[in-house]
Amino acid sequence: MKKLPFIFALAALVVGTDARAFKKEDLDKLLETKQCVTGAFSACDLSGATLRNANLVGANMEGANLKGAILTNVDLSKAQLKEANLTGAQLNKVNFTEAKLSEANFSNAKVLWVNFNSADLSDAILTNATVKGAMFDNANLEDALLEGTDLSLSTLTGASGIKDEKCKPGSNGKCL
Repeated sequence: MKKLPFIFALAALVVGTDARAFKKEDLDKLLETKQCVTGAFSACDLSGATLRNANLVGANMEGANLKGAILTNVDLSKAQLKEANLTGAQLNKVNFTEAKLSEANFSNAKVLWVNFNSADLSDAILTNATVKGAMFDNANLEDALLEGTDLSLSTLTGASGIKDEKCKPGSNGKCL
């Protein structure tokens, strides 16, 4: 009989009422199959989720909702994240090497020590993002929105789309 109140309390925690709560089945599916596309016109909802030490190399997360998510030590190299929503996400030591991030939204995100080397960030939105120690070497930033984003502690060697030609070696914080 003493277990019944505990079970109800646990159920209330699991169900919750947070509008930003992610769908557990989407997270489980992603971790198991590296696929995060749930239907022809809808993507998975991982808003507010926490992912740590996950290997998601080559994962298909096109259009995924990662709004407010926390990603730490996650390998998303060669992943498909076109049109993903990472608004307000906290990204720490995430590897996006060669990832497809075109039209992804990183507005107001915290991007710390993230590797975007050779990633496609064309038409991505990085407005008002906090970016520190990020690597954008050989990344495609064609038509990316960077207003209010300070790249002073980032490397940009070989990055394209910031000015008419690729950034020269030694481009730290600004394209030379």
